[in-house]
Amino acid sequence: MTKRYTRKVSFNERVFLAAAQLSPPMANQMIFEGRGSLDYQHLQKAVETASEANPGSRLILKGILGGCRWVDSGTTPPVIDIPHSRWTGYDSENAPFLEKPLCPKQGPTCEVVLVQGDPVRVIFRSLHGVMDGRGTFIWAEDVFRSLRGEPCIGSRSIITDTELARSFQKRYRRPYPTEHIPPTGASDMNETGFAWRRVRVTARPHNLVGQIAMQTAREAWRHADGIVRFGIPVDMRPRMPGLLSTANLTFAIYIHVTKDSTPELIAEDISLQLKEKREGMLSREDDLIRFVPLRLIGRMGRKIIAKRHESGIFSISGFISNFGRLNLKKYSGGGFESIGIFTIPPASDYVPFFIVAAGYENTVELILALPRKLSTNNRLDLLLNKIVSNIH
Repeated sequence: MTKRYTRKVSFNERVFLAAAQLSPPMANQMIFEGRGSLDYQHLQKAVETASEANPGSRLILKGILGGCRWVDSGTTPPVIDIPHSRWTGYDSENAPFLEKPLCPKQGPTCEVVLVQGDPVRVIFRSLHGVMDGRGTFIWAEDVFRSLRGEPCIGSRSIITDTELARSFQKRYRRPYPTEHIPPTGASDMNETGFAWRRVRVTARPHNLVGQIAMQTAREAWRHADGIVRFGIPVDMRPRMPGLLSTANLTFAIYIHVTKDSTPELIAEDISLQLKEKREGMLSREDDLIRFVPLRLIGRMGRKIIAKRHESGIFSISGFISNFGRLNLKKYSGGGFESIGIFTIPPASDYVPFFIVAAGYENTVELILALPRKLSTNNRLDLLLNKIVSNIH
């Protein structure tokens, strides 16, 4: 009999749990668009098989403070059928299924949504406290393997992000001061919630992250002078060859963009930081978060977020995430042929800008999410259009 899967809750996952209370749903949401038909019961069976092989998709939260653990509930993530939908797939309108919170204590912490229509859309949703984006793709790949009648690869690693980081990086980083300007100017304090937009670009651009960072910084300086710094999420799994895990194993490197920067210099900075394995650098205080009650983290978070928006100065200017080029064939099966992939950023009022890129074939999907406080007066569309028009 296989031992029940369980792993520690890391400090980073604890932060995501607090963020889910402040800015629900705080979920990874991977959307696969396709043609053909996908039988609901066939999909349900594939999710059951893949989730048995990847118990990180069935986790619930047990314990308190530093003793918290993720434990396999044994319950298959639900598959939700949406037979009729007016959702276009290009913004958040008419998609309440994307806003549904995922419950860490009772579950489910992951689910699959089948949106019927043209195109058919299969959505994998995971609470960011249990998975990162790459982990969600690992789970999804096994679901599609099962749909094709192939054996699942599976993942049962119990390593945490902190343990993985310490395995290849012993140095610490100092937290950056709160000094960063947002890309879209002052906050409208009357607004709540988040908004996102999706743009499909037919291109295979070189140095996409460098181009996005430079153009976004220029837009920030149109509103105010100040320091612009972006976080770049980095999947740490390649630092441990052979590691398969659906857990949160992504940390970030940070790039300071100045008026003397260029996309090429930004790319050189990113390469140097990756060479020096800086994504594994922790702050000395990080692990203490495991011992702070979530309610207290939430209370402190609300005060900090309000102060950031009132002052117009943030802990970071934003995040730029790039999943690289994805193979559509990995996400096809059971009568469903994938023709497109995009991911919705896990938006938070704490982060003034979050853009995600995902490429396939000769296409790049860009999805930009902003707090509504920072997206009024058409600022979201204007910024995204400016970024896209300067990609080459």
